[in-house]
Formats: sequence, structure tokens, C-alpha cells
Amino acid sequence: MKCLRVGLFAGAGVLAACTTLPQEITYLDLTDPLPRERVHSPQGGIGGGGCGFSGSSATSDVTITLETLDKRQYSIGEEVTFEAKIQNSGKENIEMPWTPHLGDLEPADSIKSYTYLQGAVALKFTDPIASRSFSVYANFYGSPDVPGSTREVLPGQSILVRVRRKIDVYEDWWWKRVKESPPLTVNASANFLLNRVTYSPNETQSSGTDSSRCIPLRTTEANQLEVALWPRKSD
Repeated sequence: MKCLRVGLFAGAGVLAACTTLPQEITYLDLTDPLPRERVHSPQGGIGGGGCGFSGSSATSDVTITLETLDKRQYSIGEEVTFEAKIQNSGKENIEMPWTPHLGDLEPADSIKSYTYLQGAVALKFTDPIASRSFSVYANFYGSPDVPGSTREVLPGQSILVRVRRKIDVYEDWWWKRVKESPPLTVNASANFLLNRVTYSPNETQSSGTDSSRCIPLRTTEANQLEVALWPRKSD
């Protein structure tokens, strides 16, 4: 906390007014191509519903800004590196996961259930004419039971997340759209999701299930950047 001294000529009194200034938290780097994974992974992926909230149930506000892209044109299948700033724009503290290594959160006891936070930073590409989107994203994790794996983000504070991912599309519509209109001009923006996940082992202890519950956030996308998409170079 930084203090600003303000002199007031009210008798001999001097008022020292302290103001709390927002502070930027250092990078969270998610560019590691080989994060440490769990020994016991769930079967069939993560169960549970998505957010699907109207905003009224959210108690925290987040503003996310797409700060940088390494280029402004990409081919499908090419890697993109981007940075997104996630700001706590509300009045409540937000517990933020802080490691790409989910394996570090797994307890040594294979029959023990455990709960962790899962954050996802997405780079969303939107066709402004068709109003259709696809995203590439990176996950990061944390647990209060594992020191250093979470950060408390105070109101006004921000974190800067750096991500490197391959641009892949899985819908035929996008393949055709990009091939028919090269280069296809789209809008790129960033988004953020936060979940609380509980892992429960099964009877054989070889694997188990993840049950996910969304932590509702009122999320504001602060900006968009124009990007050109080309077909995969081998097409």
C-alpha cells in the first residue's frame, strides 16, 4: 500500500491519506508444451455442467483483455502465441489457480478424493458475418492444499497470462469457410472460465471421475483484434 501525504491547514493538523493502488501480478506462463500430468486420470473426461448462468448468480467481476498476438495472420494448424490480461474488476477477492502442472496437485494416496481449481484462458475467433466462433484454450490449476499453486487476486489487480497453442478447427463449416474466402478476416478476443473440480477414485483405484462445477463470473471482453485466417498450408 502506498501513502499520499496531504497537508490540510486546519489548525496545525496534517492528514496522511493512504490510497491502495492496483498492482500488476507477474506473468503466468502456459507455453510449456509438456506440463506434468496426473498418474490417475479420469475416465471419459470431466463430468458436470458448464456455466450457463445469466450473470445474476455471479459474485465476482472479471475484465479480460487480449493484450498481444505474435502475428495478425495465421494458417489453420499453425501455432499462435498470445497474452491475455485478466483483471479483477469487482469488489471481491478471487482465488486464482497458478500452475499448468495438474500432476502436482494429485495426492500420493490413490484412494483419496481431492478438489482443485481449473482455469481456462481462451482465444476466440469470430466470423463477424456469420456470427460463428471457435476457440483455442489453455488450462491451469491450483489447490489451497498445495502451497504456491494459487494466488489471491484483489480488486483492481490483474494477472497476465501467456499462452501458445495450435489453431485447430473441428467443424466442417470452418474448413469450408476458410478455404472459400482466403484470407478470412475474423475478430480475435480473449475469454476466461473458472471451475471447481472434484476427483473421486473408483473401486479399482486405477482411475476415477472428475466432477466439475462452474464458478460463475461476470466476464467483460474488453477488446477485439482483427486477424486473417488462411487454409492449412498442406491443403
